[in-house]
Amino acid sequence: MKKIVAISVLLLSIPVMALCQTWTPITSNISFKVKNAGVSVNGKLSNLRTEIVFNPDKLSSSKLKGSVESGTLKTGVGMRDKTIKDDHYLDVAGHKLIEISSVKLYPKNTQYAGLFKITIKGTTKEMEIPFDFIQFGDQADFNSTFTLNRRDFNVGGSSMTMSDDVVVTIKIKARKS
Repeated sequence: MKKIVAISVLLLSIPVMALCQTWTPITSNISFKVKNAGVSVNGKLSNLRTEIVFNPDKLSSSKLKGSVESGTLKTGVGMRDKTIKDDHYLDVAGHKLIEISSVKLYPKNTQYAGLFKITIKGTTKEMEIPFDFIQFGDQADFNSTFTLNRRDFNVGGSSMTMSDDVVVTIKIKARKS
C-alpha cells in the first residue's frame, strides 16, 4: 500500500515539475539612477541572490524573487556612498537587504509584467514592474527597467535638489537548472 501511495505521489508531481523551469543566474547587473541637483547620479548594487522559477506558458506557477545587500551600493564617490548608506537614506546597519518578490505575473503588450512586493529599509510596497524574458536555448535574459519613488520607502526626506524618482535597471542572464 505504501508503494502505491509513493508511486501515485510521484506520478502526480511529474506534471507540476514539468511546468516549472528553474533558472540559475550566470551574470547579473543591478543599477540605479537618480537626479541630484540636476545631475544624474548612477550607482550599482551587487551580490544578487535569486529564486527564479519561470515558464512563459505557465505564468500562474512562475515566481521571481531576489535580494541584494544594501551595503554593496556604489556610486563611484565614497563620501556619497557613505551618506546614502546612513540611517537617513538606506540605513544599511538596520536594513541589510533590499528584497523583491513576485505576487502575480502576466503578459503585457509584447513583454511581461508582474505585481511585485518590494522591501527597502523595512517598508514593503506593491507595484507593477514590466520585464522582458528572452530565451535562447537553455539560457535566457531577464531584463527590467522601472521607476520607484524613494520616499515611498522612507529613503531620504523631502528635497529641493534630489528627485523622488529612482530608475532601477535589473539585468540577469540565467541558465536552466
